Amino acid sequence: MAELKGSKTEMTRLHYFKGRGRAETTRWMLAVSRIDFENVAIDTPEALAALRATGKLPFDQMPLLEIDGLNLSQSSAMIRYLARRGGYYGESDADALWCDMMAGAVADFAETSIQAAFQPTTEAAVESLRGQFGKFGPVFESRLAETGTGFCVGARLTFADVVLAEALTGYLEWVPDLLVDTPLLAALHRQVLDQPGIAAYLNSAQRYPMAGETYVIDVARVLQRVLPAHFPDQNRFVPIGPLGEVGY
Repeated sequence: MAELKGSKTEMTRLHYFKGRGRAETTRWMLAVSRIDFENVAIDTPEALAALRATGKLPFDQMPLLEIDGLNLSQSSAMIRYLARRGGYYGESDADALWCDMMAGAVADFAETSIQAAFQPTTEAAVESLRGQFGKFGPVFESRLAETGTGFCVGARLTFADVVLAEALTGYLEWVPDLLVDTPLLAALHRQVLDQPGIAAYLNSAQRYPMAGETYVIDVARVLQRVLPAHFPDQNRFVPIGPLGEVGY
């Protein structure tokens, strides 16, 4: 991967499970901004406990982004910080408002893709993704038709375009023909993927593979939580109390 340049000498670090999940939009924003970063994989309960012990998780949640001497929590806050830092928040207050509205809608849309790997079957995942796209896809297509610029907001790339393209990428991995009837969305998706920083990231070793069973198991193991109902031995990672009871 080509080196991504930030304005600070201190390395930017993104702490999360060993997968894309809720950290992936932040990775895309770092990539489009050409900010070099390190994925710090939290892949054991001990690694999570060590991270918690640093006091860097204000809400006791990942992902955690260390950048510019700051410890950022909450994915939406990270994305907006990077958008302001890199000039991806539009040209006016009205543009910024539309960026926020689009990003909010995309977050709802993307949730189905984030949860797809936790579905009991591929068929169930695809059905849920097609249903959610049927709700949001025409709305996003109409917004692009309304702007007439090829972008969600204004006449140049904003973080709204980046988060939408990232979400669409997640959908397309499960449903490759998803965009056949939404040509404006398909064009936007291609345009974002062609951004030099994003293209470099997508072709780098830093990018985690599509989430599957291994990712689901890893998350449950790190959090010491119950696996989804379709997995055998659902409680395999849940600590057992001194009297044999399951602890949460």
